[in-house]
Amino acid sequence: MSEDLKKRVQELETELKVVRLASMQWEEIQRTYQKSNDRLQLVCSELSQVNDRLAMAFEASQLAWWDWDFNSGKLECGANMESLLGINKESLPTSFSAFLELIHPEDVAEAKENLEKHLKGITSAFESEYRLKAGSGKWKWVFDKGMVVEKDIFGKPTRLLGVLMDVQQKKVHETGLLAEFEKADEANRAKSLFLATMAHEIYTPLSGVIGMADILKQSKLTSEQKEYLDIIVDSSTNLLSVFNTIMDFLKIEAGQIELTNSVFSVYELMEDVISLILPEATEKELEVLSFVDPNIPEHVTGDVSRLKQVLRVFADNGVKFTENGEITISAYFLTWDEDTVNLQFNVTDTGIGVSDEALKKIFTSFTKITPSTGKYGGSGLGLAIAKHLITKMKGDIHVESSPGKGSSFVFNVLLGKVPGSEPPAIDQKIRGLKILVIDPYPVRAKILLDYLSRMDCEAENILTLTDGLKEISHRHKIKRPLDLVIVDFDAAKLAQGSFSTSSGWNEVHKIMVYLPGMHVPETLAEMKFSYFLKRPFLPTDLLQAMFNSITQKAPGTGVRTAEQSVKKHELRKLRILLAEDNLISQKVAKVTLSKLGHQIDIAENGLVVVEMYKKNSYDLILMDIFMPELDGLEATREIRKIEQKRIGRKAIHICAITANADKDDEEKCFQAGVDSYITKPFKLEELMDILDNVS
Repeated sequence: MSEDLKKRVQELETELKVVRLASMQWEEIQRTYQKSNDRLQLVCSELSQVNDRLAMAFEASQLAWWDWDFNSGKLECGANMESLLGINKESLPTSFSAFLELIHPEDVAEAKENLEKHLKGITSAFESEYRLKAGSGKWKWVFDKGMVVEKDIFGKPTRLLGVLMDVQQKKVHETGLLAEFEKADEANRAKSLFLATMAHEIYTPLSGVIGMADILKQSKLTSEQKEYLDIIVDSSTNLLSVFNTIMDFLKIEAGQIELTNSVFSVYELMEDVISLILPEATEKELEVLSFVDPNIPEHVTGDVSRLKQVLRVFADNGVKFTENGEITISAYFLTWDEDTVNLQFNVTDTGIGVSDEALKKIFTSFTKITPSTGKYGGSGLGLAIAKHLITKMKGDIHVESSPGKGSSFVFNVLLGKVPGSEPPAIDQKIRGLKILVIDPYPVRAKILLDYLSRMDCEAENILTLTDGLKEISHRHKIKRPLDLVIVDFDAAKLAQGSFSTSSGWNEVHKIMVYLPGMHVPETLAEMKFSYFLKRPFLPTDLLQAMFNSITQKAPGTGVRTAEQSVKKHELRKLRILLAEDNLISQKVAKVTLSKLGHQIDIAENGLVVVEMYKKNSYDLILMDIFMPELDGLEATREIRKIEQKRIGRKAIHICAITANADKDDEEKCFQAGVDSYITKPFKLEELMDILDNVS
């Protein structure tokens, strides 16, 4: 084979290899194409299914889509837009401006505002509810939602997509609900008016019963008459308590209970609660103990009346369900910050207790956890109301109890902090005192020792006065005398007849702690106590007693017994105008105030009040709110208008008297121009406070 031929053969073989390689590559390309085509067919099939589902979803949900080119203003709408508006395809709006013309004139401004917020990026989506004009000429409510889907390089919106939903039936339903709500609201107002009227109709005769009973108590009565009178007072007081509880529950159901906010003292609050339960507890020979953490600020802010109501519920139940032992009411400081003070209150008794099963439903309305013998009574609402009020005060409650071993209700509330208010100051003369407590009742002594410990005093308890005298004598002999001895009346009473002065007794300052109402025998005079302290006492009372006792020049001098301060109203006699249309209430008030030496005029309605005010000079007007002709609020406004014309004349003190005790009613009274406010049936002490504040 010639060289040329060989060369040509080689070239052909090389070309053949290239062709074979190209053929293989082509086959690979074909296979790749086929795979891609198969994938494309699959994607197309899936897209078709998605489109079908989307179309069916739009059809089923009756959604109509729209696509708005922001730059050109061109608007495209889906086929469902025809059925939604009841128009043909040719009548569909093709621009945004044309679509705006279909929106109800009253709704277009809000729709534009919502759209503008989305275009500016204020909202993540455009949402609006408005009325569109349908082909029938009627308005149809729709819900419109869309969002920007494309922006230019500067971030400016260029395209928006969204959907419209027919909400006509929803709006019809809402309109019906609104009408029902208005009816319910009207019924609720009628209910509130009924409750206010019913409260007035019940409180007014109750005021007469309680008031006349108080007046009758001041008369000379036989023991039998006094017993009957006590039953009348107890029954009317219980009736008032049950009615107040029911009224509170109805207000809770209606969402009408709102908390007030005023400055008050927890120390005074505890004193008030104790004084209220003390008479019944003393009658049942129950010991009432109290502890108020000296770290609690002197003043806080909150709704003192509602907090007192909660404490009363637990304390009253404690007295009711306890036959022997004690009731202990305590207040503890937990935490505080710049604005709030967190306090904990404990009310513990040694009563009948509650079973584990009953504890599960103890705060349920109308549930009574005591045996159904009728012995204890009650409405079954008190604890439910208390829990609601505690929750309103941003607190919670915990109960521990077991049958026959008593119960303990522990709850905390969040109160406001008064700037600059600190715990009561402890004088340096008190700190570090060496004190002996002589008390045969360990539980009671423990509370006193706790107080003294917080005052940095060295204190110990001895149960009997005999052993106490030995300890005093011993310390006197070894030249380590005590600074102060605090003796409970029970220990001193047990030592009567066997008491004899020991060495050191006359050299130490001495305080006797006694229960109000107890008769202190003259035989105790030889014990030469320098101060008498009533129990249960507050830490402030204890501090004052200790300071007064140890600062006396000699032990046993300057003995202080229970004293009654002279009230301001007793120093001068007032001329009072009583505005009251109920004859019984007139009689009660007139007799009560006349016995105090005040001059009383009576006006049976608001018109007479105004006329009598014009003609006479009064120091005080007691203004009933519910009166015929002209009610108390209108009469007050008229009097204030008259005063504005009398330049230089002092405004008269007007005290509102009403059966309504809610916040709204109180605010209405003060807005009308009253100076003070008491509710029916008012207590004599409340009226005395009003008289004391008349200037």
